Amino acid sequence: MRELKLPRRVSVILEGEALLNDASALLIYRLAVTAVLAGGNIGADAIAPTFLLSLFGSVIAGLGLAWVSGLMTRRIKDAPSSIIVQFVSTYGVWMLAERAGLSPILTMVCYAMTLARSAPAYLPARLRIPSYAVWETAVLVLNVLAFLVIGLELGPIIAAAGPGELGRWTWLGAAVLGTVIGVRLLWTLAGALWAQWRFSRGASAAGDGPLPSWRTGLVIGWAGTRGLVTVATALALPQTFRSGACCCSPPLRSRSARC
Repeated sequence: MRELKLPRRVSVILEGEALLNDASALLIYRLAVTAVLAGGNIGADAIAPTFLLSLFGSVIAGLGLAWVSGLMTRRIKDAPSSIIVQFVSTYGVWMLAERAGLSPILTMVCYAMTLARSAPAYLPARLRIPSYAVWETAVLVLNVLAFLVIGLELGPIIAAAGPGELGRWTWLGAAVLGTVIGVRLLWTLAGALWAQWRFSRGASAAGDGPLPSWRTGLVIGWAGTRGLVTVATALALPQTFRSGACCCSPPLRSRSARC
């Protein structure tokens, strides 16, 4: 969508939503996997402290680590050395958050946003230009590799499908996909029309660009649909996850035959 030069208001919404969706989805995913491995006997009293710790602890850790990384990077004057330190520190932040029991994606989002806002203060232009070029190349390569790995998974899955299962999976996947897209479009269209109604009654609009309408709601609803992170996290589960969680958990042993 960047090639279409969207209005800044729409671009900011899409970019901000992408960060928020990935961060919140992975945090909820982690809690859901924990609940399944616990046999389903985990309630809000156990999940809420973990959620709050991951949420606020990750934000604080991201801000603090960004400050430390900024101090380190400011002392480096060589472009290749600066790029290497950026890659190592980024990976290190993720590993530290993982080891500390925080949300790595939330920590990384806060870390990256803090560094991006203060980049001119510690990274001069002669270092920023080559750094951005290397990072854009790395992101492109990683996205391509992620899609390749996902594609390679289809072969074994199709080969292992039993009689009639492939058709059932296809219909089930199409139903889920249609439901998600339909609900999203309805939500964004309703939100855009609601904002348009508020502005028509005198509410002030922040930012520049066209005011919300059914057109902007349609663009945001369709262009904001992302699936790479969701599918990649699903691939992180072992093939025996469902049967192990369903049959081996004490509360569900009596239903092992049905599972």
